[in-house]
Amino acid sequence: MDEMTAVRELRAEAPTARRADLVAGRDRLLREARKGSRARRLRSDWRLASLGAAAAITAAALVAPQVVGGGDAGPGARPGYTIELGSAKELLNEAADTIAAGPAVTARDGQWVYTKTVETNVTDDERPGPYTDERWTRYADPAMEDGRAGDDHSPREQYAFLRSLPDDSAQVRAKARAFFSATHFSESRTEHEYRALTAVISRSYVYDPEGLAKVYRALATIPGVRAADVQDAAGRDAIALYLEGDGPREEVLLDPATWLYRGHRYLDDGEVIISGARLDAGVVDGKGERP
Repeated sequence: MDEMTAVRELRAEAPTARRADLVAGRDRLLREARKGSRARRLRSDWRLASLGAAAAITAAALVAPQVVGGGDAGPGARPGYTIELGSAKELLNEAADTIAAGPAVTARDGQWVYTKTVETNVTDDERPGPYTDERWTRYADPAMEDGRAGDDHSPREQYAFLRSLPDDSAQVRAKARAFFSATHFSESRTEHEYRALTAVISRSYVYDPEGLAKVYRALATIPGVRAADVQDAAGRDAIALYLEGDGPREEVLLDPATWLYRGHRYLDDGEVIISGARLDAGVVDGKGERP
């Protein structure tokens, strides 16, 4: 059995397996990793660093099934998994190349951005989820521009930000810091830059592909950015990005096919506390319309 086969079997088992089943799958994956060989591929157009020894990959069951309202478990209530992939630098650079070569998503004044999401929150006794939400946001909203709403920029202002980015990653990081101000005096510069750049990624409903690619390349230069193969709140495979450190872990999830934002997770002591996924997004002509 090669590494790719082992990973596929683990991912096939993860959505429905019990915790004990996932442990067995993890052990099989680690045995294959110890054999050396080459890095596995999640997609044909990017490569990860070598899996190497067992320490390079850790697979673990993270989410126990949640039953909502005594009925069948829905999206976000299925078992999850995490396969640690190590440094995200190479992944982010190749993701940037893919995005830069793709089409732009544009809008005009008077249009709206539609989003549909699903979220679970085990700390919310009244609404643990999963529950879905639909929102419409004006593409051009002067009340959300020029600092009037703080860091809550309109889609039009965010699009203009992406179009203004230089090629130099250090300058992109500086512009991101200015675009999303520090949240607390204790936030380090690295933490500030990581948060700002991932905020840009998560809010890029309308985007210039080259500008967005520059954000990914800048994120690749931040030390300590890691990647993991996980499952989102809708039960789909995703690539999680997070900043290495102690304490709770906040992840930004990417679609492994398009590399665009897919959702988020918040973990504490290895347990997924909050998990959200973007189910749909698009530009529409009026509030209440759907793509």
